[in-house]
Amino acid sequence: MRYDEYSINQLEDKATKLLIEFDKERLEKTKPLDVYGVIEKCLGVPYDWKYLTPDQSVLGATAFSDGYFWAWPESTYREGTMPYKVGVEKGTILIDATLTESDNRGRENFTVMHEVFHQKLHKKCFRDEGNNYMHQTYSRTIEGNIRCISYALRIIEYQANACAAAFLMPADLTKKIYEDKYKSAGITRLNYGFMWNLIKDMAEEFNVSKQAMSYRLQNLGLIDEEEKNLLK
Repeated sequence: MRYDEYSINQLEDKATKLLIEFDKERLEKTKPLDVYGVIEKCLGVPYDWKYLTPDQSVLGATAFSDGYFWAWPESTYREGTMPYKVGVEKGTILIDATLTESDNRGRENFTVMHEVFHQKLHKKCFRDEGNNYMHQTYSRTIEGNIRCISYALRIIEYQANACAAAFLMPADLTKKIYEDKYKSAGITRLNYGFMWNLIKDMAEEFNVSKQAMSYRLQNLGLIDEEEKNLLK
């Protein structure tokens, strides 16, 4: 499997470019976000919601060729339950339906944008995988725990995560909001109660999960490992 090397700055730039194409105002202020609108406006590919696995171990998938996949009729496994075959056309993005059924909007947004950046960055990476190749995104990958046997796949998943984070939480805007909230509070950096609430408030403002927000703040050098782990 092939992959392209990108620096973190290049990944940030690619996310910013897509953000400008979709809605450049989001570089300057937070707004309600329809991630499926990104697919419609910037990719023009089909998307759908299915129960991808009965244990939610897979949250998203992208079809890099025409073919099919096996979906499940329910969100949980029951004795006798069997998957069924679903045909998909090349480019289709699939999102696990459970993300739409509970308070998972932040996780849903990140998963969708992860798949969007697979489309933007990685089409040629999977070109030699043959017919009916469906690339699956595991829940652990969305959580930042990327475990793949293939080194190339680890790089590919890291790139999709990095771009999704940069798109949903633009660097300059994230820094500005963080610094404004921190300065207005007039407290010391060791006030972990405040830090927990700050991460929670910013996650809601950016329409992401608290975990995604904490990772982004750490990667931007705004909080440290101990502060990030407040949410565990």
